[in-house]
Amino acid sequence: MIIFTRPMYLFFLLAIPLIVFFHVISISLSKRKAIKFANFDAISRVSGVDIFSKNLTGLYLHLLIILLVVLSVSGTSLVRQVDSTDQSFVIAVDASRSMAATDLSPTRLDVAKKAAEDFLNMMPVRTKIGVLSFSGATYIESEVTDDEYLIKAAIENINIKDVGGTDFLGTFATASNMLSDQESKNVILISDGSANLNQLQTINDYVAKNNIIVYSLGIGTPEGGTDSAGGLFTLSEDTLKIISETSGGRYYNVNQLEDFYSSFNEILSLAKKNVIFDMSLFLMIGALVLFVIEFILLNTRFRTLP
Repeated sequence: MIIFTRPMYLFFLLAIPLIVFFHVISISLSKRKAIKFANFDAISRVSGVDIFSKNLTGLYLHLLIILLVVLSVSGTSLVRQVDSTDQSFVIAVDASRSMAATDLSPTRLDVAKKAAEDFLNMMPVRTKIGVLSFSGATYIESEVTDDEYLIKAAIENINIKDVGGTDFLGTFATASNMLSDQESKNVILISDGSANLNQLQTINDYVAKNNIIVYSLGIGTPEGGTDSAGGLFTLSEDTLKIISETSGGRYYNVNQLEDFYSSFNEILSLAKKNVIFDMSLFLMIGALVLFVIEFILLNTRFRTLP
């Protein structure tokens, strides 16, 4: 996959058809000039143009140079997914009021915490994991570490938050910062909520730009459940599906504790990291090489090419 870190500069590619247009006009004017003379060989020497051949070599060089320069300043990069044996994760647990629903016993949050703890037991020794919880705000429960006791304690300490809402954007921003010095950015999102549709594109753009792979676990039953205050909460899957699929991850619907285990096993087998290779420098070097070639051709006695 090719991405552009500075896509606004791609606008300058519009110069290419303009150059082609003016080149065609120039050839047309050269032909008109040629018919006024009888000695075509003399015309060729005077004008420096082979009137019997559209010498496109110079045009090709110009177009390639412009193309390479524009792609370079646009931050052209190659992105590919590779399997990684050195994975780092952030487990993001929804701690909003809806997670107190009892359609999963004793509550959705209790089941999510138990499954997250069991997930640690599936991980290879010394795997680096961070923990955060979120509602309308995001809370770092544990920085990324390979200390299993600290991670388990962080998960156990997650409680329902008083701040309403579901702050997915803040969650991914925090997770990205927590994983900034790691080789991979894998986020396991355990939630029953949905984001504001107006924010969904912003969330997807942020996840893609920051190279985050999201594995979403939708927790809850289709019928929904109530909390102690009698509020009914259902599972909102669409947002979770879109975020995961856009990031290159996967969405899992979880109705029972056993579903978590099978989902985590699959995540461990699928976990990948995106490797970004910045092509900007190489493209600029290619443009400079072509410029030198063009300069040499234009300043030797072989001023025209057949």
